[in-house]
Amino acid sequence: MTTRYTTRRGIILMILAQICFVGAWSAVKHIGQRLPLFEVLFFRGFFSLSILLPATLWRVRTLRVNAKKMVFLRSFFGYIAMILSFHAIVRMEMGDAASLFNTLPIFVALLAPPLLREPFGRKQFIFIITAFAGILMILKPTSGIVQTMSVYALLAGFISSISMICIRKIHEKDSSWVIALYFTIFTAIASAPMAIATYVPPTPIEWALLGFIGLMISLAQIFLTKAYKLGQAATIAPFNYTFVIGSYIAGLLIFSEIPDAISIAGACIIVGSGIAIMLNAPKKQSPPGSTPAIKI
Repeated sequence: MTTRYTTRRGIILMILAQICFVGAWSAVKHIGQRLPLFEVLFFRGFFSLSILLPATLWRVRTLRVNAKKMVFLRSFFGYIAMILSFHAIVRMEMGDAASLFNTLPIFVALLAPPLLREPFGRKQFIFIITAFAGILMILKPTSGIVQTMSVYALLAGFISSISMICIRKIHEKDSSWVIALYFTIFTAIASAPMAIATYVPPTPIEWALLGFIGLMISLAQIFLTKAYKLGQAATIAPFNYTFVIGSYIAGLLIFSEIPDAISIAGACIIVGSGIAIMLNAPKKQSPPGSTPAIKI
């Protein structure tokens, strides 16, 4: 099996993972119009767990965690980011939310030098500044006013980057399957009290969509893990940004959302800057955002 062939398979699996994430976001946006946030979060965790648990048990020998503190912090920050991103998805255009959320690799590049003691090149600094110009184009601050949901999406990207930093610290100590499993368990447990307090009985279609969310996220994790095993991270990671393209397409086709030209230009700048940061990462350093971890 040639390297080119395996890399191509890795890229295809990465794109499939992003399609699964877009599918999950679309379902969240639809059912989030009626069902309470924490109910959606709980069932996202519950249905994902029913798939990830047997898949993880099949692939790893033990569920024991070595870096307990870091796994907890990864789960905690990932959960907070998911709350913010779910809020944003429901109330703003999908493509814009995805663009702001996918600033994650940019924030990782910014935080890695002080937190991971990784080198920080001049090119990366330039690309980060360029990315923030794209962010402002989507935020569109007018007289100092920025839409709250846009801030939520951007904060979700920033907090997710902290979660990814935690994963970078523990990736060699614990399996990505185990990390994803405990994040899913944390999500279900943390959401349960508020889910019970605000419970609204789902309709049959909503039950199906809740199950669909769990399935899509679980498949995305499987595809991501396999993709990074088949190809080099520097080659595979930039295809994370097909998530942004897919979100704009889903927003248009499913929710009739038509983004304005400034938002599209801003998204292009963010995507271009993010890919440039990944491709210009130091040779001994993993590209920012190149860890096989669940987005939501």
